[in-house]
Amino acid sequence: MKLTYGNQTIDLFSTEDFPDGPPERIVVNVSGGLDSASILYLLCKHFPETKKFIYTGKDVVTPFDSEAAIDVVAWCKHNFKNHNIVSHDVIVYDDRDPEVLKQMHEEVKQDPSLYDKYAWIDFPGNPEKSLEHFLGKLAKPHLTYIDVCRVMEENNCNRYIAAMTRNPPNEDMKKNGFFHLAEAKRNQDREVLILGTKFYHPLARVDKLFVKGVFEEENLMDEYFKLTGSCTGTANETNFFLEPCKECFWCHEKYWAFGKY
Repeated sequence: MKLTYGNQTIDLFSTEDFPDGPPERIVVNVSGGLDSASILYLLCKHFPETKKFIYTGKDVVTPFDSEAAIDVVAWCKHNFKNHNIVSHDVIVYDDRDPEVLKQMHEEVKQDPSLYDKYAWIDFPGNPEKSLEHFLGKLAKPHLTYIDVCRVMEENNCNRYIAAMTRNPPNEDMKKNGFFHLAEAKRNQDREVLILGTKFYHPLARVDKLFVKGVFEEENLMDEYFKLTGSCTGTANETNFFLEPCKECFWCHEKYWAFGKY
């Protein structure tokens, strides 16, 4: 189904990706952010017949994103009569676990190209912290992959959908001072990352202006928008999670698209 928002178009469950038609069962990643909230909304609106098994990762460092995800899922259940949301698994992960970081360090040693795909932030005078921060960027998708595969197996699903968008244009990120925070693999001058037949990313060729279009054109900027959370700042950076840090990539990207945090 072709859907156009913000002058950008996706083909949700295209015949190319789903030759047998929309899936009967699918695991949906709902993080609590705007992107995944938009995908869940579109799935409930246009594909009520598809059984949806929701996965949410709960970061031990920023735990309240998962609370936003719970609210987003509850909103869809309340506002769509035929939502077909079967379950919601919230699974805790720690992308700063020393053993996990050690494993990620070994992966980088074997594949140095990873340095060119994830953001490296320099902490002056503290190279150990810089490396740990970088390895944490690799650890999150690694841990998510493990948990998602388990949820897929438990619910007899062979497809998983996540709302990974492209980054804003490079010049926009440079102009607004957050180019160095971006995962380069999602930059608009890079080839779109394709992960395989199990993992489906329908927003991989559009940026957050598509998501903005969904929220504005579907009149979701009041209640639904306010339920989401896009900041990955720590407790100290967010006044104990009461306000956005305005410094992380996701805060910058949200402000770029929506003009507010």
